[in-house]
Amino acid sequence: MVIHALLLSGFLLASIALVQAVSLRGSISESVLLAAWGFTLGGIYLVSGEAWPTLAANFVMPALAPRLPPEAYLWIFLPPLLFQAALSVNVREMLGDAAPILLLAVVAVFVTTGVVGGAIRLTGLGPLADGLLLGAMIATTDPSAVLAVFREVGAPERLVRLVEGESLLNDAAAIAIAGVLIAAITGDAAHVSATAALRSLGIALGGGLLVGALAGRAFAWLLPALGGEGKAEISLSFALPYPLYLLADQTLHVSGVVAVVAAGLVISGLGSTRLSPVNWKHLQLIWEQIAAMAGAAIFLLAAMQIPATLRHAQWLDLVALAVLVVAAFAARVVVVFGMLPLLSRLRLTEPVSAAYKLVIAWGGLRGAVTLVLALGLAQDTALPDATRRFVAILATGFVLVSLIVNGTSLKLLIRRLRLDLLSPQEQALQQKAVQLSSIGVSERVHMAARTFHIPDTIADEACHTFRRSVDISATAFDFEAALSDRERLVIGLVTLAAKERDLIPQYGSGIITIRNLDAMMRNTDAMIEEARAGGRLGYQRAAAKILADTLEMRVARWLYRWLRVRQPYGDALADRFELLMCRRVVLHQLIVFNDRSLTPLLGERLAALLKTILKARIATAEHGLADVRRCFGHASNVLERRMLLLYALREGRERVQAMYEDRSISKEIYDSIRRELDTAWKLAVPRAHPDLVPGETHAKAIHTRIDALSPGGAEADAGAKRAAPAAPTAATASVVAHTGPAAQMDAAEEEERRPSP
Repeated sequence: MVIHALLLSGFLLASIALVQAVSLRGSISESVLLAAWGFTLGGIYLVSGEAWPTLAANFVMPALAPRLPPEAYLWIFLPPLLFQAALSVNVREMLGDAAPILLLAVVAVFVTTGVVGGAIRLTGLGPLADGLLLGAMIATTDPSAVLAVFREVGAPERLVRLVEGESLLNDAAAIAIAGVLIAAITGDAAHVSATAALRSLGIALGGGLLVGALAGRAFAWLLPALGGEGKAEISLSFALPYPLYLLADQTLHVSGVVAVVAAGLVISGLGSTRLSPVNWKHLQLIWEQIAAMAGAAIFLLAAMQIPATLRHAQWLDLVALAVLVVAAFAARVVVVFGMLPLLSRLRLTEPVSAAYKLVIAWGGLRGAVTLVLALGLAQDTALPDATRRFVAILATGFVLVSLIVNGTSLKLLIRRLRLDLLSPQEQALQQKAVQLSSIGVSERVHMAARTFHIPDTIADEACHTFRRSVDISATAFDFEAALSDRERLVIGLVTLAAKERDLIPQYGSGIITIRNLDAMMRNTDAMIEEARAGGRLGYQRAAAKILADTLEMRVARWLYRWLRVRQPYGDALADRFELLMCRRVVLHQLIVFNDRSLTPLLGERLAALLKTILKARIATAEHGLADVRRCFGHASNVLERRMLLLYALREGRERVQAMYEDRSISKEIYDSIRRELDTAWKLAVPRAHPDLVPGETHAKAIHTRIDALSPGGAEADAGAKRAAPAAPTAATASVVAHTGPAAQMDAAEEEERRPSP
């Protein structure tokens, strides 16, 4: 049995690789190809059962009739799919469209379930319970096919966000409703009445949300304790989805789907400040690959079942399928065109254009989750045979119609609605960016031509071909006339806030507290939203909010003033000091970014205005630091030394790693230096009480470890010194030379001015 499972796994992975390659080369939806390939394999397997019975029994039947309980398909494939989808979501950006996403993900599922159930009952095609169960199963949408089309045609970002958010959350609602209906059909007395069913559904969804949020918080709390070890962080992430799903579903009897999604969303919002930027990106890439394989595998396995499922279909099922398609589309139109506008009238969200609504209504493709539900239901012997046959056949047929009709025409619809075109502002920025890139490309190409002794005429031809490939307009282009000053200013402010959000995580790993990192990340998101809505004033108003007194600060100040309890107030001031120090250095980096990247793009005048805004923020941070220094007196020097020491140790670690990757030093030398740096880091991370200068022993221990990195250090590795006596000196020099943000920016500017080889 194990050998058969391994062979089947290898065959599935090879098939997935083949389908993905064909999809890329032929620009065909991967979901459509997987369904077609699986359907073909299922038909071949059915025919081969009579010709080669031994082969069919040993290899074919494990795929077509695996010895698994019906819910095992959900246990095996859903947790990684849902967890990765939640990890990839930018929770803070999605919050702005929370109302329409929840409408599409939750309300639409109930509407589809009710409309389909009513249509099946009114047409006399089946009982109401079967129709409701069918409606719940086909209410969940599959984002993979839709998002692949969106990426290919360049759909607007908000449209992608709405569809992605809907598909992430509606799985939970659909599976929960289907579970309640199955329990009611099988005669569970607790779910017979509508009130009891709704109560059970509320408990399942609410309980799953609570359990998942707590699990995500616990996971985020554990991450910093792993010491930045990427392999340990990834291993811990693997340990979360499956146990959480089974614990919620089997032990606590709440929605395991909701629990996994909630945990993934919490980790998505908190992970970037608890992992290093490199490790966070690596974790997301690994989970993306796992989810891609799991999604393709379940789609292929489910598609292989289609011929066997449809073998029992009757002509009346075609009529039922037509009714199902019309009812499902009508339900989606009611939600999108009837309910979605109410949200904008109530000012719960920005209006959604008619073109967006039409694409959302037509693009609700069904896929893997619906097939998994149908596959599991077909093997659930607790249900009546008529229900199993009716629901499984129609759900499978609906997925095929959705993929073939909606999936193949969605791209054409987007282009007919001209949603693949950039806005005038985006077109102006695109042309400006292309013009700037063409100048830089031309310079580099001619430099490379001189290096390789290639004639300039050939270099000119290559540059001309490049300009034609990016379709640069030959007509004169006035960038300032295409965009107003306010539009360019908003673009610049949003870009600066987004860049600030990217820079903040590099000061994690203990340099400043996670609490401060989270506060700064939330503040950058607020700056982005306020800049889009209110321009410069909104940006500045949002930036100033982080400097307002928190409840913790006010309570600590009251305790100190009236009860003379010093430590809470000292800790709060130390947190404020760290935050302002980090904010100041990030703002200096933003000034360099503005000079290098935004000045050529937006023009000297707008870039100068942006620089003025950044300098005003730096002055505010300086004023706040001066206030904290007055509270601490000379004790503030302790915090500054600690922060710079941590910064120096991290820079030294990165420099030594770069030397090892360049093969400048051996692995033995690298390991020796890294051990010393790690030990010094652990000694430097604990923060002394702000009111007191740290003791002589604590400071001496730290500097002893630093001194050990020098060639004459008592703890230096003797073999390493003999092999390469200059390596530790270079590492120590790197630590000393890069202890401040100003030095970092000066080095970056010098490197930028240095001509490329």
